Amino acid sequence: MKVESAKKISKVLLSLLIGLFILWLMYRKTDFGELWVITKTANFGIIALSLIFGLIGNILRGLRWELFINALGYHPPRASIVYATLGNYAVNFLLPRAGDVWRCGVVSKYDKIPLGKTVETFLVDKMIDILAGLTIIFVSMVLYVDFFISYFRDNPEFFDNVKGFFSSPWFYLVLVTLVLATVLSFTVFKRTTFMKKVKGFLTTVKYDMKVISGIKEKKQVIIYTILLWFCFYLYFYICFFAFDFTKDLGPLAGLIVFAMTNIGVSVPVPGGIGSWHFVVISSLLILGVAESEALAFAGAVFAVQSVWQILYGLFGVFAMPYVKRKTAGEATADVVAEPAAGQVKQP
Repeated sequence: MKVESAKKISKVLLSLLIGLFILWLMYRKTDFGELWVITKTANFGIIALSLIFGLIGNILRGLRWELFINALGYHPPRASIVYATLGNYAVNFLLPRAGDVWRCGVVSKYDKIPLGKTVETFLVDKMIDILAGLTIIFVSMVLYVDFFISYFRDNPEFFDNVKGFFSSPWFYLVLVTLVLATVLSFTVFKRTTFMKKVKGFLTTVKYDMKVISGIKEKKQVIIYTILLWFCFYLYFYICFFAFDFTKDLGPLAGLIVFAMTNIGVSVPVPGGIGSWHFVVISSLLILGVAESEALAFAGAVFAVQSVWQILYGLFGVFAMPYVKRKTAGEATADVVAEPAAGQVKQP
């Protein structure tokens, strides 16, 4: 246990150090006196207004996740799902992606839903967000292709990193190992107890995915997705109006930088620290914003929004145990029946 704890702590520290190193690279030559003077000119009332949309967006994300959980026959209190979704973001500041695991685990614990079911529905929910994020990036590229040409020209390290990843012998070693292990598992070791359990689990997952894909609330899922991403866009773009040097850039420029932030937060560092700053600052520079002003914008917006996410996230974490839930006798048995191991049940 001590070894495992040490590994987890080392991973947290490593990811945090990477983020802090990126911050140091960007701010190492900064005149912090000048930066503070620029930051003080910001209208923090406008930034505070943007925070409302960040909260609404994450509440909508919780409501969408609820639809997938309900599709499998589980009906936990809506407050439980929303609080767990909000708490997700506070936990992510402690350990990258740990909030995703916590969200599934805490709903499973308090609402008596099998962990596998919460994970399955979370993955579906996450996949929709990934597709939505990619769509936003694609649309912004089509609308403002010159920006992306300039961005990748001025930041060649992006392609260098991609090239280095695929040219690494470790990449191909891991790939071959995974393929070989998969083939052996489903041929030589297919009759082992472990593989029978794996097949049974995959059968259940396949059935659950069919149930989720057949939900009647598809339009509601689409509406929630559009609304929550529009809220996240406003969450970021409204901050442009808080600074004199960004307020006239326009909604398309806001969409471009917002699209880039989705790339930044995908880097596994706590809260996107460092990577978020990098894409925002480098994007604003290409849009004609001075370096000191871009540094001030990124620093101020990230700090305020991070504190906000931690605050409402902590509220979600501490509110979870106090949600009013049905007792075992009051709960209704409307859970979707699962297929037995090795048996595919038609929905």
